[in-house]
Formats: sequence, C-alpha cells, structure tokens
Amino acid sequence: MPKYRPWSDAEISQMKDLLTRKVSLARAAIILKRPQSSVQIQARKLGTPFPGVRAIRAAYRSSLQAADDRADAGKD
Repeated sequence: MPKYRPWSDAEISQMKDLLTRKVSLARAAIILKRPQSSVQIQARKLGTPFPGVRAIRAAYRSSLQAADDRADAGKD
C-alpha cells in the first residue's frame, strides 16, 4: 500500500518556480518525482492549477494558425 509523503517546503517552493516557468504537468511530476495527480492537486491548493490538455492543444493550434497567417501576410 503506497504511503502518503507530505510536501516539504522545498518541494512547494520548487513547484511554485515550475508554475511560474509554465512547465507542463508531466514534466513537473518527473522533476518532483511524484505522480501527476499529486502534483496537480498540490498546484490547485497553491491556487495555480496546470492547464488541461484541451487548453494546451488549443493554444498550440492557435499559435500554429498565427504563424501561418504571418507567413501568408509576408507573401503579398
């Protein structure tokens, strides 16, 4: 049975740093050596949850569209 491991002050500080640097949930979980669900819960407790997969994909698609629009504008 897995044991609960409380978050240390150093881990919380590192989590805040990762959140300000906009690191993904998966990468933060690897860095902190904790499950993604645990990292997401702690981020919510800190008031800055990681964006969901849909939000990330939507932002990526919009950035690709913006790049295409800029490329098309440069052709004229």
